Amino acid sequence: MASAQRQYESFQVFNARVVDMRHLWEPSREYKGQQQQKPNYFATIIVPKTVAHWSSEPIFGGMMQAFGKLLAGQFSAFQQNPGAAGWPVVDGDMPNPETGKQSEFAVRHWLLTGSSGNMPTVEMVQAGGQLVKLQNRVGVKPGDFSMCGFTAAVSKQDARRIKLYLNAVVFTGPGEEIVFANSVSGAEMMKAAEAQGFRPNGFAPPANGFGSGGFAPQGAPQGGPGFWGGFAPQPTPGAFGGPPQQPQGGFGGAPGFIPGNGAGFVPTQAAPAPAGFANPPNGQGPGPGFAFPSNPGAWPGR
Repeated sequence: MASAQRQYESFQVFNARVVDMRHLWEPSREYKGQQQQKPNYFATIIVPKTVAHWSSEPIFGGMMQAFGKLLAGQFSAFQQNPGAAGWPVVDGDMPNPETGKQSEFAVRHWLLTGSSGNMPTVEMVQAGGQLVKLQNRVGVKPGDFSMCGFTAAVSKQDARRIKLYLNAVVFTGPGEEIVFANSVSGAEMMKAAEAQGFRPNGFAPPANGFGSGGFAPQGAPQGGPGFWGGFAPQPTPGAFGGPPQQPQGGFGGAPGFIPGNGAGFVPTQAAPAPAGFANPPNGQGPGPGFAFPSNPGAWPGR
């Protein structure tokens, strides 16, 4: 008797910030110290907490719809007791159960990690809404804003857990850089160099290189309205920099969204929010989500 076809449910998360992008372009072939035969691409995103439990978070409306379909389908064993299942959302206020440590960037945030055996689509939104494919890490950094496409399914390794597959990442605007332990940001090194009296002259732009001014500044404050502003446009085909320019608003010139106050995204007054990019509602609204207590769970595997 043929086995049932595996159930996949897709969803998107908007206005998230990418934390771990080391293996968006170059796959990892190691997991927990063990070499793996198959390549593994993955990334982690964070979104700010606005409610006590992630199942009622407005930004996760689309994800909750996908989870609801799984509970009504191949994950129905947990439909009456979803709290007993393993969900891929991590509470950033809880220490990592494997290391016992807590990351500063994760505090007051939810974390999601998605992975794939195939390289996901990675693109950048430039000012004006132009999408540019990123074949490597150029012009983006940990902490930049993004929208991500995921697919949820019951894990093949553990039928009690939901696994997230990463399909696409679109960088939508610069955010405050996230610096990991034992690392230092470029801005910090520049400041230290100036304190020592050293002022780097920089590189001269090549004829068909990265733009006539180097890379555009990436200093938008954390949580700022940079989601739809995009990155500075490129004056030269194939470039990702250019002189700093006033953002014109992404996707048809609409100024986009600014983070809401516990109610999702709030359109700016200059123009209505562009249709098609709002998070789907969770049932009849953003709450109450699943009826189970806080479930910190384990940090997601890959």
